[in-house]
Amino acid sequence: MSRYEFPPVRPAFPALALCRLSILFLVPFVSQWTPRCEAGLDSRPVSGMGYTVFATGLTGPRGLTFSPSGDLFVAEQYGGTIARISPDGRVSRFAKGFSAPHDLAFDASGDLYVADMGAHRVARVSPEGSVTTYIPGLNAPVDLAFHPNGELFVCDLWAGMVTAYQSQKKIRVVASGLKGPHGLAFDSAGNTYINDWSGNRIVKADRSGRVRTVAEVEDPVGVAIGKSGDLYVAQPQVGKVSRVRMDGTRLTLIEGLNEPRDPAFDESGNLFVAETGSGRILKITGDF
Repeated sequence: MSRYEFPPVRPAFPALALCRLSILFLVPFVSQWTPRCEAGLDSRPVSGMGYTVFATGLTGPRGLTFSPSGDLFVAEQYGGTIARISPDGRVSRFAKGFSAPHDLAFDASGDLYVADMGAHRVARVSPEGSVTTYIPGLNAPVDLAFHPNGELFVCDLWAGMVTAYQSQKKIRVVASGLKGPHGLAFDSAGNTYINDWSGNRIVKADRSGRVRTVAEVEDPVGVAIGKSGDLYVAQPQVGKVSRVRMDGTRLTLIEGLNEPRDPAFDESGNLFVAETGSGRILKITGDF
């Protein structure tokens, strides 16, 4: 598969059509593994983890986020829809009419925001499912998240920057000059972690605006922070999920996946990952 994450505006991108042909594994299973050290200073394995298939039958799932009620919402890139998955794994469709939606985030009022990459906008979906354009005229928005201060952070992929929206008109630049920002997470101090996808690294933007590299990671897409403070990153082109410590150490948690993307934690501390190429969601348990 090509390393590109999305179809360019012109011309059509044939690799995405190939992605649609990925086989859907519809039989749930349970697997155990011992993560191995990929690189870095600490070679001790992480143990006591396992994963199950939480949901299947999705069309290009990515962009995982949990609602205040505990339902998992998923962007279906190929179907142009938003799916809602109940805690017992039942799938329903919540909203439709998007163009390659990539990521989702809820605000404090319960409205859902969608990085509608193909339409170059951020859309807002009311709790009743009504869709409106919130931010138009972007340059391939692929990730978004609400900062603890209430600002909406957006990864504008082709612009190579991350911007923060206090409102639709009050905007500031968080980081620029990136080679493909594609994932956002915030620590308890308000620092921002950004996947620089084409740059093969994760960077940290502190509250003063300084940006530095945390770790070199191949093709990172989606990042989440565990209770330990470590980063959890999906790497679709190499089919694995890695744990990244602040000293740059990388541990492989699970490999052999079919385009994993966009890890997210639930309130109980379980890690969920979209396996885009297989149309399913994995639930990973362990000490994160």
